[in-house]
Order: sequence, then structure tokens, then C-alpha cells
Amino acid sequence: MDKISKEDRFPQWLRSLLKINFFFNPCEIHDSFKKECNMYCLDCTGPALCYSCLADHKDHHVVQIRKSSYYDVVRICDVSKFIDVSDVQPYIVDGAKIVFLEERLKPRFKEEGVKYTCKTCRGKLPEPFRFCSLRCKRKGLKKDPDLTFVLRPKLSRDVSKDADCPK
Repeated sequence: MDKISKEDRFPQWLRSLLKINFFFNPCEIHDSFKKECNMYCLDCTGPALCYSCLADHKDHHVVQIRKSSYYDVVRICDVSKFIDVSDVQPYIVDGAKIVFLEERLKPRFKEEGVKYTCKTCRGKLPEPFRFCSLRCKRKGLKKDPDLTFVLRPKLSRDVSKDADCPK
């Protein structure tokens, strides 16, 4: 297999997405509509967008950021078309598989008997995955030269097989 350059292992849009810390704030452009910014355009890699902002991004790839237990999450079926999330612990929320953007500080399950931990933050995991979030996998790239977000033809552990995302 060809070696993947460091720049190609981590897409620019994901780098920008993980820098945004103001999802769910009111939209500055559509302030009068009291719109909340919970969308992100993978093509523009700009600030978070509200539903009204999407008119300017109609032919772009946009993902919706959601909340789960006060954490920002994204549906696997939304991002698995663009990045490999197979090493990240999935969770099921409202019938859809999701992954966390940031590391989780407090697990929702009893820690006794849990034997799996995130390779980056050491957070407890309920299943044998390497990372608890996209951020932790991103940090893991620094230590593992073979780790990548680039989609491979066939994943060894395909967590993207989720029901189709409702549009």
C-alpha cells in the first residue's frame, strides 16, 4: 500500500470542524430569526451555519452537528462517506449511530469492569475501539504513522453500515 502523506491523513475540513467551538450559538447573519448554528459545510470549511445559511451551500457537502449529553456529535452515516471513523467508539442515539467530536469527560456507564480505554485520553470505552472521539483519533495520528482518516476500499470494522440518514 502506498504511504499517505501527513497532510492527506487528516482532511482540512475536519481540522477546521474540530476548531469550531461555537456550534448551537445564534446565527450572526440570521439573528432576527433566532436561528441556531448546527450545520457545517465541508467544502467551505468556514464558520458554523444555521438552517437559513444553507441556501448559499446547496451544492456543497454539509453535515449536521447534534447534541448528545451536552456533547457535540455527528451521525456516522453523514461523515463516513468522507472519512474513516472505524477506530472511533460509536454510540446509538435516537436510533442513529453517532461519534463524538471531542473527548468525553464522564462516561455514562459504570466504570467497574470496563476494560477498554481510549488510546489518547485514557477515557473508558464500553467496546474495544481505539478512540472515544474524532479529536482523540486526530491526536492519535501523531503517534501512529499508519493511522488515517482517509477512506480505504474495504474497512476491517465497518461501523458505517447504519440505516440511511434521513435527509
